[in-house]
Amino acid sequence: MRVEIEIHRDGETTVKDYDYARRETDEKPMILDVLLQAQATKIPDLAFRYGCRARNCGVCTVDVNGRPRLACRARIREGDRISPINTLPPLADLVVRRDGVARQMRGRLTSVAQGNDLNKDPPDDYHRLTACIECYACLHGCPMHAKNFEEGAADPNPTEGYRYGNPFSLLKLQMLRIDPLSSEAGQKQALEQAKELGLHTCQDCKGCKCGVGIDLMGKVVRPMLLAAEK
Repeated sequence: MRVEIEIHRDGETTVKDYDYARRETDEKPMILDVLLQAQATKIPDLAFRYGCRARNCGVCTVDVNGRPRLACRARIREGDRISPINTLPPLADLVVRRDGVARQMRGRLTSVAQGNDLNKDPPDDYHRLTACIECYACLHGCPMHAKNFEEGAADPNPTEGYRYGNPFSLLKLQMLRIDPLSSEAGQKQALEQAKELGLHTCQDCKGCKCGVGIDLMGKVVRPMLLAAEK
């Protein structure tokens, strides 16, 4: 099985053909299988990330033919091209800089708890949103996140966090809005922060996709847009 692996080093991009040797005749390998074998045989210094191997952590996300996939759970086919996700700056080979998204939320999740009753049950939607594994697949095709890199925009500084948001940052703020421990002031603050990050950009968006199947439009974006109109 021949695949292409895109490598980013020192500002240069190269593509290497790799022939994956199936361990069994009928094996249908995952992307991670290919990367591990390539590193162990032909490309010993190939850089990529992986953690749980069970679709729980999201750090192994790469692009396959230009679309984000979890390397540990997505099967690869003959002729596929593996590359770093194109929504974040590449650091080395398939490794991208992820901290700009997380730093964006630093200081924003500062709700004011109401009362001391920690036994309040959150709504079902809250539990659904906790399924997020921070794979950042939702950044793909996001016009709000793309504004960080538009011509004329200030150079994005991941160390300080990106100026404009994305579905992940909206999800975190929506969780704050529906958390029963959040005060009314905290809920309002979360909505205002979503507006500051560019929530209005979502009005004309066709929708965002989640790597683990969370209904981002129905459970995050639309509720926040409706709240912003009030």
